[in-house]
Amino acid sequence: MSDGTAAKGKRNKRNHIICRRCGRRSFNPDKGYCSHCGFGRSSKMRQYSWSYKAKRKW
Repeated sequence: MSDGTAAKGKRNKRNHIICRRCGRRSFNPDKGYCSHCGFGRSSKMRQYSWSYKAKRKW
Protein backbone atom coordinates (compact mmCIF):
# COMPACT_ATOMS: atom_id res chain seq x y z
CA MET A 1 0.00 0.00 0.00
CA SER A 2 2.63 2.53 -0.99
CA ASP A 3 1.33 3.90 -4.29
CA GLY A 4 -1.30 6.29 -2.94
CA THR A 5 -1.34 10.04 -2.43
CA ALA A 6 1.67 10.02 -0.13
CA ALA A 7 3.83 8.51 -2.86
CA LYS A 8 2.99 11.25 -5.39
CA GLY A 9 5.40 13.63 -3.67
CA LYS A 10 8.31 11.36 -4.57
CA ARG A 11 7.74 11.86 -8.30
CA ASN A 12 10.22 14.71 -8.72
CA LYS A 13 12.99 13.08 -10.76
CA ARG A 14 13.44 14.40 -14.27
CA ASN A 15 13.38 11.42 -16.62
CA HIS A 16 13.88 13.37 -19.85
CA ILE A 17 16.27 16.19 -20.71
CA ILE A 18 16.57 18.37 -23.83
CA CYS A 19 17.68 16.42 -26.90
CA ARG A 20 20.71 17.73 -28.81
CA ARG A 21 19.22 16.80 -32.17
CA CYS A 22 15.52 17.69 -32.06
CA GLY A 23 15.50 20.20 -29.19
CA ARG A 24 12.56 18.61 -27.40
CA ARG A 25 12.61 17.43 -23.79
CA SER A 26 12.52 13.81 -24.88
CA PHE A 27 16.05 12.49 -24.31
CA ASN A 28 16.17 9.86 -21.57
CA PRO A 29 19.69 9.90 -20.06
CA ASP A 30 19.15 6.55 -18.33
CA LYS A 31 18.25 4.76 -21.55
CA GLY A 32 20.52 6.98 -23.64
CA TYR A 33 18.17 7.84 -26.49
CA CYS A 34 15.50 10.34 -27.47
CA SER A 35 11.91 9.14 -27.53
CA HIS A 36 10.96 11.71 -30.17
CA CYS A 37 13.70 11.57 -32.81
CA GLY A 38 15.62 8.41 -31.84
CA PHE A 39 18.95 10.19 -31.23
CA GLY A 40 21.39 7.88 -29.45
CA ARG A 41 19.72 4.79 -30.84
CA SER A 42 19.93 5.45 -34.56
CA SER A 43 21.64 7.88 -36.92
CA LYS A 44 18.38 8.16 -38.86
CA MET A 45 15.43 10.20 -37.64
CA ARG A 46 12.75 8.17 -35.89
CA GLN A 47 9.66 8.01 -38.08
CA TYR A 48 6.75 5.64 -38.43
CA SER A 49 4.05 5.39 -41.07
CA TRP A 50 1.35 5.77 -38.43
CA SER A 51 2.74 9.08 -37.18
CA TYR A 52 2.68 11.25 -40.33
CA LYS A 53 -0.71 12.73 -39.40
CA ALA A 54 0.60 13.75 -36.00
CA LYS A 55 3.76 15.28 -37.51
CA ARG A 56 1.66 17.51 -39.79
CA LYS A 57 -0.13 18.98 -36.79
CA TRP A 58 2.92 20.44 -35.06
